[in-house]
Amino acid sequence: MAEPFYSRPSLHVEIYATRSASMPVVEGDIDFYLELARNAPGPALELGCGTARVALPLALEGIHVTGLDLSQPMLDVAKAEAAATGAGTTLALVHGDMSNFSLGRQFGLVYIAFRSFMLLTTPDQQRGCLNCVREHLVPGGILAIDIFDPQLDRMAEGPMPDAWRDLGQVLHPETWNPVRIEATDRTADIVAQVFEETWRFTELDGDGGAIRVEEEVLRMRWTYRNEMRYLLELCGFEVEAEYSDYFGSPPAYGKEQVWVARKK
Repeated sequence: MAEPFYSRPSLHVEIYATRSASMPVVEGDIDFYLELARNAPGPALELGCGTARVALPLALEGIHVTGLDLSQPMLDVAKAEAAATGAGTTLALVHGDMSNFSLGRQFGLVYIAFRSFMLLTTPDQQRGCLNCVREHLVPGGILAIDIFDPQLDRMAEGPMPDAWRDLGQVLHPETWNPVRIEATDRTADIVAQVFEETWRFTELDGDGGAIRVEEEVLRMRWTYRNEMRYLLELCGFEVEAEYSDYFGSPPAYGKEQVWVARKK
């Protein structure tokens, strides 16, 4: 039976940083968060930091960053990367749930990169997260969140088909073997605004034979644009900007929702 995303040491965790760094939707995000962190009135906190793809470059630039994640396997990769790059003095990693956490300190910037907020699949979890963020921000502190703007034709209800979509290949960062990535089409609960996909990761040898095959289930909640704005306001934030990418482009259907809000 397929396990949830990031819940175990896996082929997916091993290739995550390589796979995600090459995706067009994250283009420019590290520089975006770095600029926010440089101008923030205090250190930075990343929720859903994963393997520290974003947190580590910020820490290497001298920003004091705390990264929190629910996945211990992802944090183990992040800790190894931090040790290898000497970022231990500016990067702290914490195992925790972004919907309910207490770190005993405040930050000038809290950010949730690359759609990690969408892993909170109920409104209660979303509000819990934002309420915790508000408690952890200094007065006037900044919150930045990236989610995707839902393409409605991809959110239709229906049975999961047997066919697999080819999502390409990446090279494993240690074995240098190609890893093929496939996914089933989405099934959606339109009322709950939650979708599921099963992903398959296959590491291949030099002859194209399968060395390892693993499957994981991605479960996310989509949030509409105005719903997100109201949610931020409800939880004590004032929206300062909304973009469709990390280069300041205006909101656009089917692209990213990149929100920047200030604690009231």
